[in-house]
Amino acid sequence: MTHTSWFYHVLRWPLRLVTRFKAIADEHEAAPSAPDHVVYVMRGPSAADLVVACHAAVQLGMPDPTQPLAIKGQTFPRVLYVEDTRNRLGYDAKQPFSELLALHQADPDLNVVMHPIGLFWGREPGRDRREGRTMVADVEVPGKWKKFLLVLFSGRNILVRVSRPVSLRTMAQTQASDVELAHKLTRVARTHFARMRHAVAGPKLTGRDEIIRELLRLPAIRQAIQDEARAKRISEEKATAKARSYLNEIAADYREGLVRFGDHFFSWLWTKIYRGISVKNGEVIRKLAQDGHEVVYVPCHRSHMDYLLLSFVIYKEGLVPPHIAAGVNLNFFPMGPIFRRGGAFFIRRSFRGNKLYSTVFREYLGRLFQKGYAIEYFMEGGRSRTGRLLPPKTGMLAMTLQGQLRGISRPISFVPVYVGYEHVMEVSTYHSELKGKSKDKESVFQVFGILRKLRNFGTGFVTFGQPIRLSDYLDTAAPNWRDSVTTGTEEPARPRWLTPSVNQLAELLMRRINEGAAINPMNLIALCLLSAERQTLTKDELIAQVRAYYELQREVPYSSWMQGHEEAFDAEAFWQHAVGMDKFNVLEDEAGAVVSLDQSQALSMTYYRNNILHLFIVPALLARFARGHKRFTAAEASEFIVRLYPILQAELFLGHEADDVPLYVQALCEEFVRLGWLSVANEAYEIPGRETPAYVQLVLLANAGGETLARYAIVLELLQQSENLSRNDLERYSELVAVRLGARHGVDAPEFYDKKVFSTLVGVLKHEGYIAVNEAGAYVSDTRTAALSDEVDQLLGSAIQLTMRESLKKLLTDTEAPTQDTPKGAGSQ
Repeated sequence: MTHTSWFYHVLRWPLRLVTRFKAIADEHEAAPSAPDHVVYVMRGPSAADLVVACHAAVQLGMPDPTQPLAIKGQTFPRVLYVEDTRNRLGYDAKQPFSELLALHQADPDLNVVMHPIGLFWGREPGRDRREGRTMVADVEVPGKWKKFLLVLFSGRNILVRVSRPVSLRTMAQTQASDVELAHKLTRVARTHFARMRHAVAGPKLTGRDEIIRELLRLPAIRQAIQDEARAKRISEEKATAKARSYLNEIAADYREGLVRFGDHFFSWLWTKIYRGISVKNGEVIRKLAQDGHEVVYVPCHRSHMDYLLLSFVIYKEGLVPPHIAAGVNLNFFPMGPIFRRGGAFFIRRSFRGNKLYSTVFREYLGRLFQKGYAIEYFMEGGRSRTGRLLPPKTGMLAMTLQGQLRGISRPISFVPVYVGYEHVMEVSTYHSELKGKSKDKESVFQVFGILRKLRNFGTGFVTFGQPIRLSDYLDTAAPNWRDSVTTGTEEPARPRWLTPSVNQLAELLMRRINEGAAINPMNLIALCLLSAERQTLTKDELIAQVRAYYELQREVPYSSWMQGHEEAFDAEAFWQHAVGMDKFNVLEDEAGAVVSLDQSQALSMTYYRNNILHLFIVPALLARFARGHKRFTAAEASEFIVRLYPILQAELFLGHEADDVPLYVQALCEEFVRLGWLSVANEAYEIPGRETPAYVQLVLLANAGGETLARYAIVLELLQQSENLSRNDLERYSELVAVRLGARHGVDAPEFYDKKVFSTLVGVLKHEGYIAVNEAGAYVSDTRTAALSDEVDQLLGSAIQLTMRESLKKLLTDTEAPTQDTPKGAGSQ
């Protein structure tokens, strides 16, 4: 058999000079243990494709596709083809499949693996044929002239995708003839390449105007237009014009050319402003897309950079960028049209009471699902100003579940995404907004302002978390959900189980976002310095503490999905990078270097500490419990932490379930012993002596949980000192006491006195039974509340307790005084 054609040898060197490719191989199995028994499967014979595939194989450390496969004296082509519509091979394309399968039937020890290779000359999805034209794109196996045009216009933008291998040994064990298996194998491969095409380039494009016309013809929108006309007493023509204007405001206008330009531009930009982009678990999204899933990306929201960075990373993973739900505030000239062509569709902050807009938006979102576009939306509804995850807004999530109820054929899978930075360029404006300054409206001048501030922002981090397949989730949360599935263009159902299922799913997604957190030098330095007295440590103390935190997360990781903790700690590289970020002060003297934060730096660093506080809150509470009790057992520490855990989980979206906490605490205790923070004596744990460095490290970790415990202590103490508080008063008074406590003890973290945080805390305390509501509607405590309050108080410093109780006493006295004096004053008039 001829393994390479003369045309291949003619093209080999010219193509090497004029083409550029990116090769992506699925992890773990790209280089099997028996490289001589590897074959490749490609869609159809092409000399140009083979040239590029050879270079890609060399780059990936895989066997040369042009070298024949030798098995027991027989030779086979290293590359097998699914189809040969132009009869270029000179033999039946299925013949090598049949012969290899026959060898496996004869030799039970033989195992040849096949790697499907997809080559994409450009990533233009092509146009829907209803529009009467097709772009020059790699949509099907092209002829020589079409391939020439592809090489000419797309040769610098080639993507090579090497998929996970398929074992012919596994295939040969099925009860079927070699010919039947060969036919089945080619059918499966054909489906595989079709899905790969869809994952890489997306569905064929329909013009934006045609999309709007199609949507306006849908029965649900026609009905909403008629309802709008009746309700507003306007003509149907005016109501239709309003619906069309909504669609023009909403609809994306995806252009692959702009995305390709963005790839080049941002490849340059990221090297200017970031030291690198660290991506983890990219194989997760590639597998979902390859398996034909409708992928919904659900990232956290730190910065306006999130949109751009995530789309860039997904494109670099060899997938089509998602359509992104962006706030309508970003639809300003010239960025709005650019975002729209990059796949953004715009959504208003609120459309409560506007049934026409709600229907139009829901139907547009449903069309994206039906066409097979990947979607991205931010459940927090806006950028986090504190660095912690915000409570989720569930509108888009509910619409996604309603899309599932419309009988979408493709499985829907949510991918939680953690996005983190060593520097967030908006962080200074966040603090201004938290202090009361109104948010500046987005404009082109803001863009120029950002560009003027370009500098090295350290490393950016993207972690794709553990996916959630929607149908599997609903099978557990609402077993009868399939009874609510509709078909066609019917109005989507809104069954009783929808709202609680959406809320539970939102919580689960937020926890999985946090499971993908990235630890890095900046957030660890923030955690250390903000826990230190006067926010000052020596250089050696800081490095030792950071090293210990790395080891803690490496040995007892918060989650297997997180990143940043796997690498060995290099103290010198860490220090040089940290100093270069210019986020703290370093004072050198004869005794060594001292690292400190001034007031402004400390405020900024709270943002980065809050990115990872959830990773260390349980270790911090364990350290605080150890310090407060001196001698204890793991069971005693677990009992205390389990009582607090529902509150912690609601506030910080912790991933562990309460039942898993005792085992987690036991593992932490053992690691504390290894680090020297605890010792074992008579089946109990003891803390080290106060004069030891290990004690200082334990105290620093314990201090990281101080603000959290202080907030809990305020609410619990307030419940006991007053028997007649409404929920609003309880939240408001808690906030006032927190402000006083922060002022007296140097706590300037914005979330410490955030009313929303106190609202969450009060809600969880009520749900867990620590708060009861009396007949008058006032919030009151019980004996369980007092017991928990005493436990928390025991772990707080006496100075903080004194300030808290004095503030509460004065606040409650001042509040009650007018009520007592009013009758007397009224009687004298």
